Amino acid sequence: MRLLFSATPAYGHVLPLVPLMQAAVGLGHSVRLLTSAGFRTDLSEELPVEVELLEAGAMPGDFSEDAARRTGADVFHPTPPVIGEIFGGSRVDLAIDESIERAAAWGAELVVAEPFDAVGPIVAARLGIDWHQAGLGPAVPAVIGDEIHRVALARYGRLGLEPVAASSYIDPCPPLLQDPDWSPTTQVLQVRPQAHRRSKDADLELSDGANDKPTVLVTLGTIFSDPDTLAATVAAVADTGVNVIATIGSSLRHPTAGQTLSEQPNRTDSARVQYVPFVPLAQLLDRVDLVVGAGGVGTVLGTLAHGLPMVLWPQGADQPINAARASASGTSVTVDSAAEIAGAVAVVLGNSAYRERAQKVADEIADRPEPAAVIAEITNPYMHSVK
Repeated sequence: MRLLFSATPAYGHVLPLVPLMQAAVGLGHSVRLLTSAGFRTDLSEELPVEVELLEAGAMPGDFSEDAARRTGADVFHPTPPVIGEIFGGSRVDLAIDESIERAAAWGAELVVAEPFDAVGPIVAARLGIDWHQAGLGPAVPAVIGDEIHRVALARYGRLGLEPVAASSYIDPCPPLLQDPDWSPTTQVLQVRPQAHRRSKDADLELSDGANDKPTVLVTLGTIFSDPDTLAATVAAVADTGVNVIATIGSSLRHPTAGQTLSEQPNRTDSARVQYVPFVPLAQLLDRVDLVVGAGGVGTVLGTLAHGLPMVLWPQGADQPINAARASASGTSVTVDSAAEIAGAVAVVLGNSAYRERAQKVADEIADRPEPAAVIAEITNPYMHSVK
């Protein structure tokens, strides 16, 4: 089959879909990713070589700025209606015509779209094909999902289309992290999440810890990596005397985020701080005892898949939701400022219950079906009908 994956052009929206793409390729399907051409370079090392891009639409900076102009709101701290305008309005308006044209020309037969992507479902409606929604983590709260759908409805109308419900929801979130109030409206297919990994590991040189103390990974992800916030977080963690590995991400607001940080020498006191560029999370997790982050879904699920506890300082987007669910599961402590980080790190490292709870979640994750089983389930009906 020709499987079209559709996603917002950002790491946190695309990388969770990569294992499903890999599985689809492994099962012999033809796979394309529908996203912005501006994301091609960033994805060059992330996608299976067999997966090509269908390029359409704008990058997040462009459609977020467009939404800001329309609403007059701060898109980095948006309300649900603003989120609806960003993903159901501005992004769709800047992508849908190209998306339909390219998907039709390629002959897409089935669409898989992430929850913030309103483009893929519209493409599926236009082409008269089914689509499935692939979750990124805890289910998107109804108040947000409903707003995205509400704003997108006008785009269906302009194209003379009616929305078509997803055939299934592919859920990577273990029960301990899922919103207990979530009420799925379609069939749920469980899938095993995993930390971001590439087919080939990135070149990375890290020295051993400066002492026999724990090692803590500090990562604020790829969007909210404000250099001042990162520096404050690293300093707070390092002051506890542990060894620190800190990732330098990228940021919409700070395109040069981390450049000065990367030039800082390692600390010479009881803690050693090592800065690393953006590398797959899976390469770092085996080296650490605790992760301090902002609560991005990739970091949360990847960390828990490795059975590691967390300290989370949410910065925006869906991070407060993810942090709240992680805290409720007993695997993490959520803080509201850099001043609270050192104390939280000490608490989590000093209490084995957090590690034990994280390992319980890791065991739940390991019991979930692999991506190949999910791809087989959503494609088999069509393969049989062809025969």
